[in-house]
Amino acid sequence: MRTAYFASAVALSVLLCPGSGFGQGNNVKEKKLKPPPDEFRAVLSAVEEAYKAPREVDKDVLDELRKQYRDPKPEREAKIFREIRRLYETTPELEQTILTEIRRAYEQPSAEQEERIFNSIRRAPQLPLGTVPIQAQAELAEKLFRKLDQDGNGFLGSDEMSELLHGQRAQWDKNRDGLVSFEEYGAYYQAQLKSVSEQVASGELPLKLPKGTVSPDAAPSRIEEPRPIDGRPAKPLPDLPRWFAECDLDADGQVGLHEWRKLGHAIKEFLVMDGNKDGFLEASELRAFLADSSSTIASKLRSR
Repeated sequence: MRTAYFASAVALSVLLCPGSGFGQGNNVKEKKLKPPPDEFRAVLSAVEEAYKAPREVDKDVLDELRKQYRDPKPEREAKIFREIRRLYETTPELEQTILTEIRRAYEQPSAEQEERIFNSIRRAPQLPLGTVPIQAQAELAEKLFRKLDQDGNGFLGSDEMSELLHGQRAQWDKNRDGLVSFEEYGAYYQAQLKSVSEQVASGELPLKLPKGTVSPDAAPSRIEEPRPIDGRPAKPLPDLPRWFAECDLDADGQVGLHEWRKLGHAIKEFLVMDGNKDGFLEASELRAFLADSSSTIASKLRSR
């Protein structure tokens, strides 16, 4: 079923990509040929992005949404949903609901409406840690194929294949014509992605991840559920409410929007504390907020 879905996604990505070059060999030959892409690096990079998703998606969605308030563009809406799909397994029906809430926010932007948007998003289950979404797989495979297909005829000849693909050509050239078609390359790409993902999960391949990102060797229970305060490496700071350390799930000394939302707290509360609006609440920002603010939210957070 997933293979069929991938094939459909591949077909869609080609249709939506104008000037892809398939069947346009004469035009492409006039251009200076580029060196072939580093196929392995591209696959590993896709896996890295998947591991970054839990840390990045909430902040990136909010950033793009607020840009829409100032300058609405269809392309930015599409970017918002690409971000959402990095982390969540959505359905067309749910995406329509999310889109409705997003467009309501254009008319009346507020923290409460942003909260409703994120509540809609979180109705979708999260993808397992390190999962590259099917649609992203199709787009990445199509991008690599176009770069390898130097003459633009829609097939990879021996001199266009990566070293690894050339060595495995007999396995992927299903019709034995000596060429690898786009569909055959899609199956090959998925196999390479699976292999790299397994090597990352086992620790054989290291990833370059930002500080605080959940690592591939994290236990599933730690990924799915907030870490208990008992046994945490970070200790609560004496001059701050205990909840600051409890919300710092990765113990990096700050609370990310993704961590705040994972624990079910209101986004409005986070936004008023995040002084520089970078999506991370540092201890200094919380101290300043609690010292200077007499708002109802501040009183609630002091006593939480």
